[in-house]
Amino acid sequence: MESEEILGIDLHDAIMGLKRAVGMKRLVLRSPFTIRALDRVRLGADGRVDPSTVGPEVRAAARAYIGMHPDDWATR
Repeated sequence: MESEEILGIDLHDAIMGLKRAVGMKRLVLRSPFTIRALDRVRLGADGRVDPSTVGPEVRAAARAYIGMHPDDWATR
């Protein structure tokens, strides 16, 4: 089973922060593979990111973004 965290940040918060950064144009994804993978991320019945829908491309993008902007990931 894959970790439910990325660099110590809850998976849901990390992915939602990544999506927010892309939506606000603070992060520009140029890889069509990563863009499609991010589009495939789904929420589960509990309203949180379903870890089985988060591919390695999205995890890598989240790791890179969190590493560059450690305080920008929170969804608050």
